[in-house]
Amino acid sequence: MEKRTIRCYLGLSFLTKFGISFIAAVYATFLMSQGLNLFLVNMVNFVFFITMFICEIPTGAVADVFGRKISFVCSCFLYAIGMFIYAGSHSFFGFALAEMIAAVGRTFASGAFQAWLVDCVRHQGYGGSLNLVFSKEQQLGQLGLIIGAICGAFLADKNMALPWVVAGFIMLVAGIAAMLLMKEEYFVKQNFSIKNGFLAMKNTAVASFTYGMKHKVVRFVLVLAVIQFFAVQAPNMQWQPFFSQFLSNKTQLGFVFALIAIAMGVGSAFAPWFLKKTKSEEKALLVSQAIIGVGVIATVLFGWFPAALSMFIVHEMARGLFKPIKDVYLNDHIPSKERATLISFESLFAHIGGAIGLFVSGLMAEKISIPFTWVFSGAVLICSSLWLMKNLSKK
Repeated sequence: MEKRTIRCYLGLSFLTKFGISFIAAVYATFLMSQGLNLFLVNMVNFVFFITMFICEIPTGAVADVFGRKISFVCSCFLYAIGMFIYAGSHSFFGFALAEMIAAVGRTFASGAFQAWLVDCVRHQGYGGSLNLVFSKEQQLGQLGLIIGAICGAFLADKNMALPWVVAGFIMLVAGIAAMLLMKEEYFVKQNFSIKNGFLAMKNTAVASFTYGMKHKVVRFVLVLAVIQFFAVQAPNMQWQPFFSQFLSNKTQLGFVFALIAIAMGVGSAFAPWFLKKTKSEEKALLVSQAIIGVGVIATVLFGWFPAALSMFIVHEMARGLFKPIKDVYLNDHIPSKERATLISFESLFAHIGGAIGLFVSGLMAEKISIPFTWVFSGAVLICSSLWLMKNLSKK
């Protein structure tokens, strides 16, 4: 039974990553083609992060109170609506509306989907580590990203709106598949009024917040989330205009993104080995974060495309290494009852860092330059990792 649950989780994860990836290689270039500058491109994504910040805990509590399946299905359908609105928009405000809707969809899934897997397999008697499952999810996700990004970039050369239309249809399919395939035997549905439902969500959110602030593992992950999401917004949003100076069409950006996805998949595959070598989740996370910073800085130091791309790939491999280690570390130290809300709590802190990072990096890139912005971002990652490592050695 647990094998079926894991297959369902991996399949739906692949499908959603595949759908979203259609816009991954042309997101910034599409917005710039509509007249937005580097700062406004970041501000569109800023709306996404702020919306996630506002909705993260309430939607996580919805999953804990009403069910993780319902939450994930809502996520897929809201994402689809956001994609369709994006395809038909031609202004900053239209894109901002689409981002708001997609962001609410993202928050419905950010804690619920992973929590559904963990609680389902444990209810079914699975006692092993989920490290390999999360690593496999990362690898399959990267496969979906590769295929989708290349297809999306190819479509963008024909019509810039097409990637968003296709992404919307795929997310609709994912939502329907989730309705049919996801089972939630462990979850006890409660009969209560709307008033009691909101009270239960409030109590769950407050309990999760209190637990998160008192628990040293959760606090450590929260600090990393803020720092990393602040610093990686520069390469996240600016890699397309940066590498476009070396390329002749948008389809080639799809192949660059394919290399990025492969790098992240390779990194995630090495996560269990790396964890054994470092013998400490905290040390493994800090070392991988420092490598991310080195790769970001090294990328913009080269004016030769192969060298710049190679360094960018190193940074992406380290990011692929980081995520499964962080996921296992967090899930192994939080209680089942508030799992979805606590995972959402971690995402909330990441969104704070990401929103600030978008504003700062967008302003820097527009007023100074992309290379300066990336050097600053990489330095933040390296220095913060060394500082946290020093504090760990004192314990």
